[in-house]
Amino acid sequence: MKRILKTLSIIMIIILFSGCSSKIKKISYTDFNEYFSNKTNFDIVDKTSEYDIDVRRYIEVGEGNYQIFYIEFDNEKTADKYIDNMYKNDKNVKIKVKKDYTYIKSNKKDYLRLYKKDNVIVYGTTKNKKYKRQMKKVLKDLGY
Repeated sequence: MKRILKTLSIIMIIILFSGCSSKIKKISYTDFNEYFSNKTNFDIVDKTSEYDIDVRRYIEVGEGNYQIFYIEFDNEKTADKYIDNMYKNDKNVKIKVKKDYTYIKSNKKDYLRLYKKDNVIVYGTTKNKKYKRQMKKVLKDLGY
């Protein structure tokens, strides 16, 4: 009996760890824009011109209940600086720096999921937690 429990435990651990090590790919502006241009219920707003020269692209996509953002910086250092300025001292978020990407999740009030891969940040946010599943599905469709 103990042998069966050990075997099942090892199998469960392998399954859990294999699912947790998913790779995050950097999405391009073209792929991001193409994904949302095929959807009719999303409003796409390009706000790149409102930001300084360090920001190559700044796109906001809204569905009414949640928003998805795409920010492409000139370099990775500027993207890291953006995260530090916005979230470093925020006690309502958890920042996890993985080997090849950064992940931020909020735990109070607004629901936020942010992914930084190289010089690109993609994140989704909603004020109503009942829409977090829809937002997470969109992020998953984008490769996050």
